[in-house]
Amino acid sequence: MKPERLIAIIDSKGFTDRKKYVEMEVLTGIKKETIKNLCRNQQKFNNEHLEAIAAAFPQYKMWFAFGEVYPEIGQISPAIEHEQERDVG
Repeated sequence: MKPERLIAIIDSKGFTDRKKYVEMEVLTGIKKETIKNLCRNQQKFNNEHLEAIAAAFPQYKMWFAFGEVYPEIGQISPAIEHEQERDVG
């Protein structure tokens, strides 16, 4: 798991800069300080982090963990989701 993927999820949700870590804490149950540290690569991801992020964003599970997408089964990345929303809207 790479910090860039967590940052991409946070950025894709449009949270305000001031509250993005608080919003992620609410969604995942991971403390905001831990989320900051994960984004800054100051802390390693563990299984609990992966499980919490996957539960909050199940559509990103394969992409977040392995960098793989399978749109045919609903496993996408934030970029693909953004493209899909743009195509619909």
